[in-house]
Amino acid sequence: MRKAAMYLRSSKDRSDVSIDAQRRELSRLAQDRNLMIVHEYTDVVESAKSEHRPAFQDMLRDLKSPTRQWDSLLLVDTSRLSRRRYVAQVFKHEARKRGVDILYSKVPDTDPITSVILESVFEAMDEVHSLMSREKGLAGMTENVRQGYRAGGRAPKGYRLSKVGTGAKRDGQAVEKSVLVPNNDAKLVSRFLKARAAGTPRAQVIRDLNIPWPASTLIGMEWRALTYAGHTVWNQSNPQENGKYVGGTKYRPRDEWVINTDTHEALITVEEAEAILTNLQNSSIGQAVSRAKQGLSSYLLTGMLKAPDGRIWQGVKDKYRLRKSGEKKGRLVPNSPVDEAVISKLIDDLKSAEMITALLEAAHTRDGKPEDPAKEMRAEVIGLNEKISKAMEISMQLDDPGPALRKVNELEAQRKALSEEITRVEREYSAQVAMQSITRDQISKIVDDLAEELKEVDRPRLKGVIQSLVNEIVLDPDKLEFVILYRIPVDRCLSMASPRGVEPLLPA
Repeated sequence: MRKAAMYLRSSKDRSDVSIDAQRRELSRLAQDRNLMIVHEYTDVVESAKSEHRPAFQDMLRDLKSPTRQWDSLLLVDTSRLSRRRYVAQVFKHEARKRGVDILYSKVPDTDPITSVILESVFEAMDEVHSLMSREKGLAGMTENVRQGYRAGGRAPKGYRLSKVGTGAKRDGQAVEKSVLVPNNDAKLVSRFLKARAAGTPRAQVIRDLNIPWPASTLIGMEWRALTYAGHTVWNQSNPQENGKYVGGTKYRPRDEWVINTDTHEALITVEEAEAILTNLQNSSIGQAVSRAKQGLSSYLLTGMLKAPDGRIWQGVKDKYRLRKSGEKKGRLVPNSPVDEAVISKLIDDLKSAEMITALLEAAHTRDGKPEDPAKEMRAEVIGLNEKISKAMEISMQLDDPGPALRKVNELEAQRKALSEEITRVEREYSAQVAMQSITRDQISKIVDDLAEELKEVDRPRLKGVIQSLVNEIVLDPDKLEFVILYRIPVDRCLSMASPRGVEPLLPA
């Protein structure tokens, strides 16, 4: 009788694959195949995306051992092994090299060609399942909040996390959740927030209570006032993609927040929490922070606005400020009139015949790119594919494959970034080719549309458009006249440097 081992792994989101259910199913499979189970590898509630599962690591070591006592491995389905395609494929390749058969209870017996196709299909389904599990995980976090439990993360200052039993069990083990309970800082936090709700200035409260925490921490506590009123709040932030918040704002509308009231002991009242938020939003600092969180910074020209001597105008309290070294106050001008004057001049310039001529000349004289600008990058992708395959093969030879698998993750991240860059370069190259044959009428239509869009576009996008067109804006602090210096080479045929004053005249 041939000897076999079974690998069991439970999942958080699937009740049909409990350890006991898998054991029963694989025992029936062993009986049907006339196999004797001599070893069992068990991982309880471990992610199939992680290769650092204890039993999985033991199984890898035994697979390579010359004293291995089994030559068949039983699994319920392909997802028990791994949902990372490379890991699953390399493991099966390594098993075949060592004469180990992998048998699945939920993969029907077929001819070899069909088996290969089935395994590929099932692995693709496993990959989709991993993506779906993320959404299920988010739904689970939402349900945690609705039941009064924490959805993850550290406890806010004044609280600590406490584990409580839910009465449920998973694979024979009690399921615990986290709740907030006051800690030794709770009284000081409560006194601080109550004073702020009453309108006492933050600096005075810090002095009166001898608070040791930095002001930035205290401001963050004020923004979490609802938490200190005993509410659990989640789903406040938008997800990030490529370092930017989806929708252009950090926070979702308040009606999208997941809020459960009276989930833990409150340090302040709900009325005090609302008063804190109102005071914070009405303060100059609060308004600035709120605008920044929404991507609505009032300083449209920061980073582009300079003085004739090269000094930078900085945004402060709804004004642009220019200071000399060692100067305390400096020159202050309201930002709104400057912004409006610059936008008006920008729109006029875009529609001018001189600008259209400059753009047309720049497009027609632009150097062409190589025939295949992404050729070298594609070769790099091929090289990365080879490195990934080699690293996976090496990992199977190691007693501790963790470092090698981490290298695989690093290489896969490089490959993804390079593939995205290839797409960008090819798209840019196509645009370059099209630009070389563009007509004056086409450019005129484009700039007319852009000029109209500038009148309606929201401020975050407007600043980005200005930055794409403008190299710098020189604002004279004495005459209050400015000059726009564009990124395109317009100096040969267009004098865009004609000074324009800021109207109405700004106060000194």
